[in-house]
Amino acid sequence: MGYTSRMNIGAKRLAVMLLALSAACYAQNSHPGLKDTLQWMHSAFPDSQSETAVRFGQTRELNFSEGRGDTNPSCTVTIVDHWKSDDGKPVTRDTVIDLSLIDPQSIKWYKDDISEKNVGTLMMVATDDKKIIVEKMEGKEPDKNPYLNARLFLSFIGPEYAERFAKAFKNAVTLCGGKVSVF
Repeated sequence: MGYTSRMNIGAKRLAVMLLALSAACYAQNSHPGLKDTLQWMHSAFPDSQSETAVRFGQTRELNFSEGRGDTNPSCTVTIVDHWKSDDGKPVTRDTVIDLSLIDPQSIKWYKDDISEKNVGTLMMVATDDKKIIVEKMEGKEPDKNPYLNARLFLSFIGPEYAERFAKAFKNAVTLCGGKVSVF
């Protein structure tokens, strides 16, 4: 085999390696990492709530603990809802979700026009229906505090936001190691 033939084989190998590297970079960019996903969710969540919530003065936020340096953020997120009770007292509900305990296949969205037009709803279920979603209320009767649930429903200003958040939650749950339910 001559010098030119070896050079052509080397060039072909280099081209294949560059193609594989660019495909890996594209795949990495098409599925953002956990930190980028949670940061987008944190930023977009407050403004994505339904019009009814806005009319009644409710606010909400999605929080997470960022990792330090190259460390990934925590897979535990907290959704905080604020509103006023009928007697005008402030009420806060913290919903704490360990994303590693959510079934990624359970994350679905749908258009919900029952009580309000053009609302999107996102649903997620804990793996094997375990009651691991924790709700804590402040400003209400502490009769069932904290409350444990296996399902979570979130309303959004439109189906587009519900779909986008379903995609983001599924990505975060997958990155956190969420497992599919047995049945």
